[in-house]
Amino acid sequence: MVAVVVAGFATIDYVARVEGDFTGRGTLLMRQGAEDAWPRAGGAALFAGAALARAGVAAAPLAWIGDDGDGETYREACRQAGVSLEGVATMAGASSTRCLLIYNADGTYGCLLRPGAALLTEGQRRLVLGTSWLVAAAGPPEILRELLDAVLPSTRLVWIAKDDPACFPPDLVARLSRRADVVFCNAGERAWLEAGREDPAPAGQLLFETRGGGGVRVEGAGEAFQLPVVALAVDDATGAGDTFAGAALAALIHGGSSRVAAEAGIAAAGTLLKGRR
Repeated sequence: MVAVVVAGFATIDYVARVEGDFTGRGTLLMRQGAEDAWPRAGGAALFAGAALARAGVAAAPLAWIGDDGDGETYREACRQAGVSLEGVATMAGASSTRCLLIYNADGTYGCLLRPGAALLTEGQRRLVLGTSWLVAAAGPPEILRELLDAVLPSTRLVWIAKDDPACFPPDLVARLSRRADVVFCNAGERAWLEAGREDPAPAGQLLFETRGGGGVRVEGAGEAFQLPVVALAVDDATGAGDTFAGAALAALIHGGSSRVAAEAGIAAAGTLLKGRR
């Protein structure tokens, strides 16, 4: 049985790093090395699922791809990561979701997304009803609403939050902040998340707030603490937060404390980023 289902976009990422600040006008040179894989399969469902699989937790992305070359790139990435393809639906005659990530020299970035078709299949519904943990990540909001309506009350819910109204409009922010057992966000998203709550955080909700080089803050279960990290100079941090979430969740599933989970997430994200330096 798949222990964790991670619902979200299956993206094919084109990562560009530019000299300066891309404003949408004129021409800037890209800083792209020969080691850069282009395109690269991505999305929270894959990054978090891969981190879970590396930690020995059976995981499956719940996502959609087209019957095109990009779709095969995503399937191969799943196979290499050791995650199940059971929840990956192929949409006949459709294109896969593509994402252009433009990183400025100062580390900020912009994202251009071309979503592919998405339709919740009966197989995906059965997968969700049979799992112990459902992770809600950035994806089609209409699908996420269906999943929240269908998921069993006993299923543990995890939210990888993202301040993106296209994926998480206000109604979903309110529902997820109320229903989630575990929440992952970064420091920039914390105020947005709290502003979207209609009620105080439920008792027992565990929250991990990543703060880049400033460490990780953990709140919940009657305690709050912060752990330091070793700051890394990288200009492509895509997937680091999702990798942190997957590794931290795996530690929780294995019975680890919130501190152990945060440490596992820090180690996994650090390994990912060191591989891109």
